[in-house]
Amino acid sequence: MRLDLDRTPAGQSDLSVSGQFNLDLGPERPSEVQVAGDLLVDNLESRCVLRGELIAEGVTQCGRCLGDFTLTYPVAVELLVLRDADSEDGDSSTPVLHQREGLVDLTEPLREAAVLSVPQARVCREDCLGLCVQCGADLNQGDCGCEDENIDPRWDGLPDLE
Repeated sequence: MRLDLDRTPAGQSDLSVSGQFNLDLGPERPSEVQVAGDLLVDNLESRCVLRGELIAEGVTQCGRCLGDFTLTYPVAVELLVLRDADSEDGDSSTPVLHQREGLVDLTEPLREAAVLSVPQARVCREDCLGLCVQCGADLNQGDCGCEDENIDPRWDGLPDLE
């Protein structure tokens, strides 16, 4: 995933991006993701601004039922490549690369964007029922047969308001 500064036309153009990243975020998060999409490149005199939204896809574990599923999520990208060492760095929240000419390697900034965009809550589907708190059975596969009458004894001293 590279941007050729010497061959990028002045003004706006598109850059197609596709690749696979190793995220190294632990066992319950996607370890590898496939990222693809188009970025808008705004090639100005002393800088190139890359903006857009890529789509990442990787196998991860559901936070409710612990089953594996394919997670698809958006990756927002904003990156600044400065060609002139004397120009200002721009917004402090935008990653900045310094390079005058040639090929700019976008691998690490795009990997970082994919890492920062991983959703905190990862569920296989909105209506996932999760696991039974008593026996650990996957409730998406059917009812486990456990009784629902498991009342916490700490609530016994409170009056019934019904």
